[in-house]
Amino acid sequence: MPEAAQEDTTAPAPAPRPGSRAALANHVQEVHLLRVESISDLHGGGLLCPYLAEEAQPWDELLGLLPPGCSRGAFLLLLALLVLACLALAILGVYLSVLQSESLRTTAHTLRAQEETLLRLRLASLSQLRRLNASEAGAPS
Repeated sequence: MPEAAQEDTTAPAPAPRPGSRAALANHVQEVHLLRVESISDLHGGGLLCPYLAEEAQPWDELLGLLPPGCSRGAFLLLLALLVLACLALAILGVYLSVLQSESLRTTAHTLRAQEETLLRLRLASLSQLRRLNASEAGAPS
């Protein structure tokens, strides 16, 4: 294979201005081509995905924040516990929302019943007032 195919690297580009297409292009990872004679060279003791080694660095940084006794397994356990706690809080929020809507529905039903009772009492009071006025009008003074 030609020497140019061994490794392809790009020269650093001048600093683009913010908001330009070149600034967005900097967020894309660079491509590195490695010389490979056969497929078995891909599996020959190295990482199948070399980019995974680069992604392990943030894990190492996060693990550095933990107390000295914590390992990666403990960190993942704490992370899983955090996810479960968030899930429990989300379920609790949905439950409380449903409970509130049921409570509002019950309160609205009670208010309608009280309004109907109040209307009946007003009608009864008006009827009594008419009878009283009619009896006073028929009685000599």
